[in-house]
Amino acid sequence: MSEVLVVHCVDTEGPLGGDARRRPDGSPEFFDNWADILASLGELTADEFRRSQADSKGGPYRFSWFLLDFTGFRTNPKKKVTAYHDTYDRLRSLPTELDGFYWHYHAPPASGIGDEWAESWLDSNEHNTILARRLVERGDFPEAFRAGGTIEDEPASVWLEQLFLLDFSNRASERSYPGAPLSEFNWHGAPTAWEPYHPAYGNLRRPGSMRRLVYRSLDLRSRVNELTEAHVEACFREAREMGRPRVLSFFSHDCRDMRPETYDVCALLAAAAERTGVPWRSCTAVEAHQRYHGLEAEQVALEVEPDGDGIRITTDRAPFQPAPFFGAELEDGRIVRLYPKPARKGEWRIGVDPGRLRRYGAAVTSPAGGRTVRLAT
Repeated sequence: MSEVLVVHCVDTEGPLGGDARRRPDGSPEFFDNWADILASLGELTADEFRRSQADSKGGPYRFSWFLLDFTGFRTNPKKKVTAYHDTYDRLRSLPTELDGFYWHYHAPPASGIGDEWAESWLDSNEHNTILARRLVERGDFPEAFRAGGTIEDEPASVWLEQLFLLDFSNRASERSYPGAPLSEFNWHGAPTAWEPYHPAYGNLRRPGSMRRLVYRSLDLRSRVNELTEAHVEACFREAREMGRPRVLSFFSHDCRDMRPETYDVCALLAAAAERTGVPWRSCTAVEAHQRYHGLEAEQVALEVEPDGDGIRITTDRAPFQPAPFFGAELEDGRIVRLYPKPARKGEWRIGVDPGRLRRYGAAVTSPAGGRTVRLAT
C-alpha cells in the first residue's frame, strides 16, 4: 500500500548558551534556558497543535525525541546542562504520551573538550554509562538511536549492532560530497532512497549484512542542509511509483524554536499528499518501522532473577540483541553496564553475586521494535 510514514526526529539537547553561534545581527540563534524551550515544545505537544496538524488519516502529529545526556566531557563552553536524565525528565513533564523516547549521543573526544567532535567512538565509555543509568534509574531503554553530528565510525557501527535495531543517522543528500570533514556531518555514498537498509561491515554507508536498519533523516532546517519541497515531493512520488510505504524522516533541535519549521513542514506534507494522491501518516520511529515492514507490535517476555551466586536472565523468544543489555548499581554507587554470558537458548547469566549489587535490571527489544525492561525487585 502506498503511504508516506513521517518520522519527525528531535535531537533533544536542552539549552545552548555560552559561546554558541549567533545570527549576523548578534541575536541568539539558540534558546539558552529551559523556560524558552519548554514554551516552544509545550505548544507543539499540546493536543490543539497535534489535532490541527493531523495526518491524512486524521491521526495526531507525533514526535520522536532522541534524548541527549551531555556527560563525560571535561569542558563545557556552550554551557549545556551536564546532569544525567535532565532532558529525559523535562520532556516527560510535557504531554508526550503519543511520542517515542529514544537516544541521541555525543561521543566525548579524547581531549574532553565539550564542543569538539570525537574522532573515534572508542575515546570514551560514556555510552554504556548513560544507557545503564537510564535503565537502572529511570526504568527505561531506547529502541532507536541517532548519532551526535550524525557521526558514526566502524567501532560505533559494530557496537550499535549489539543493541539497536533502528538507527536514524543517515544524512545523505545532494549536498553530501566525498572527503568532507567531521564538521560537515557527511554521509556521502549512503543510500538516498526513503527506505531503510542493512549496513555493511567495514563500510556502514553501503548496504550489507549487518542486522540493524539505518533510516535516512535530513535536517528540517539548519545551516548545513534543509528539507525542501523537492525532497518531500520525491518521497511521495517514490511511494506512488513503488506501490509501497516510504519513510520520510527529518530532524529538528529543541534548542532552536521548532514551531515555524514544524508548521512549514506540515504544510509541505499536506500539499504533497494532495498533489500525488498518496496519504501521509505521522509515526514514531518504532511505528514507522512496524508499518513499513508489515509487522505487528510484539514484545519479548523477559525475566531477571537471582540464581545462586549469580543472576539469571531469560526470554521467551529471541530478542534483536545477541544478549540483553544489563545495568547495575554497584556497592560503591557506580552505575555500570555488565555483560551477560550465554548459558543456553533464551538464557544468559551474570557471574556477580546479586548481594553485591544495590539494584539492577535488563532490557531487550523485539524484531518489531517493542521494548521490554525488567528491574530486580
